[in-house]
Amino acid sequence: MAGRSDSARTLDAYLTATLDEYLKTMHDNIFNRRVLLSWLNGTLGQATRGGSPKVSHSSGNDIIVPLMYGKNTTVKSYDGAELLDTTLQDGITNAKFSWSYYSGSVGLLGKEKRNNKGKHAILNLLQSKMTQLEMSFADKLNANLLASTRASSKDVHAVKDIISTSVTVGGLAPGTHTWWKPYTQTSVGGFSSNGIGAMRTAINTLNSRGGKGCDLIFTHQDVFEDYEDTQDGLKRYESKMVADAGFTSLTFKGIPMTFDAAAISGEMYFLNSENIKWEVHKEADMTMSPEGFQTPIGQDVSTAKILFQGNITVNNRRRLGVATGIS
Repeated sequence: MAGRSDSARTLDAYLTATLDEYLKTMHDNIFNRRVLLSWLNGTLGQATRGGSPKVSHSSGNDIIVPLMYGKNTTVKSYDGAELLDTTLQDGITNAKFSWSYYSGSVGLLGKEKRNNKGKHAILNLLQSKMTQLEMSFADKLNANLLASTRASSKDVHAVKDIISTSVTVGGLAPGTHTWWKPYTQTSVGGFSSNGIGAMRTAINTLNSRGGKGCDLIFTHQDVFEDYEDTQDGLKRYESKMVADAGFTSLTFKGIPMTFDAAAISGEMYFLNSENIKWEVHKEADMTMSPEGFQTPIGQDVSTAKILFQGNITVNNRRRLGVATGIS
């Protein structure tokens, strides 16, 4: 029985090399299609902070995040030969986050390869399929991040769960560990009368909790437009950095404010890149599986798998905030 032809093997190898090179661009395209993804790991993060809150790992069954929740009480003044305090200190623990795994595949039918002879024709076909895969990856990750809750333990965490006073995150329940509670302001009401005051209180409260403070305000399009309405007749303060990254924004107290129409209606999030991280495995960060394009026995098709392994994590929920019930 005849096996696969040398030309078929050569074409699969060529497709593999081409896709491997294209993945460098695909990664950037995925994370710059949506504002939150871009802030976590794309041009928006680069523009607003000079870097993204991405952390790469090479191993580990889980993502372990060290937490400091208490002060060292041995720090005090003394005089002369006074006995110094050497009490062993607690106040440090870990949060444990599970990996989330995503895959997508790109495939070419044998007849597509045969009917698109020449490198330019096959590259054009592959480009179209990769653009489709980019859009689908971005939409899926964005939908999971902006969901009202984490629908499956296989999904990345939803931002709403990360910034919740009731949801257990990292194995720690905020009801038990009160230092693990974010700032929340509920039932804000009408934006025209209460919105600016709610934003001011949120920012000032979060800034008082240490660290660099809030560096992105993220909301639904309707709430963004309500804020935009309050700026009518005033000098518009748009964030040039965000605009250069390709997104629409305004600023509040010098902080970029932007939106996604897929975000939860009536809610506004106050994010801090020091305390919320995008953690990935470096061998599965929108990476092609090692075998590249393969043609399985019994099928006239060549496929390659693109893999992602990561999750969104938090190391200090108190420095994140949310305002809800905005109408």
